[in-house]
Amino acid sequence: MRKRIAFVGGVHGVGKTVFCNKLSKIFEFDHVTASNLISRRQHLLSRDKTVNNIDKNQLILKQELANYRTAKHIILLDGHFCLLDSSSNIQNVPLDIFKALSPYVIVLLIDKASIIAVRLSKRDGREYSLEQISILQERELKWAHLVSTALNVPIKIIDLSLDYEDSISNISLFLQNRGR
Repeated sequence: MRKRIAFVGGVHGVGKTVFCNKLSKIFEFDHVTASNLISRRQHLLSRDKTVNNIDKNQLILKQELANYRTAKHIILLDGHFCLLDSSSNIQNVPLDIFKALSPYVIVLLIDKASIIAVRLSKRDGREYSLEQISILQERELKWAHLVSTALNVPIKIIDLSLDYEDSISNISLFLQNRGR
């Protein structure tokens, strides 16, 4: 069976992993995070969410995903469209990586910057700039749309500040209808 990749993106702390875990428990989807695949070979993020070598990490992701084995038809790959480099500058994940991942759909999760900041603070034990979260989320949104257009792949934007359960139902239909 050919595995189908549904790329689920969003900024750190938006809720990608929780969202994907919930979907994978309800439906016959597998879930893997880009960071877990990359960290099989190398330490990934610094404490401030910056990445030292974005290009190298993305190459590792591509290789690890190619070797990833699952019996499930759909894989929810939870990752990012943009990352902070070692100087805290926003960098787009290269389009070539998305071409290599070959997602059949793209899902972008968004939420209010204030809610994301609270999640990150609870998880990481430090404060994050609302402005930086907002700018990063806006860049993710723009790059996700450009990637979707370049790959001719449908995109679904899910605002998690709205009804969460409706979001789960809507996205499951979107994934299953396009996953055939």
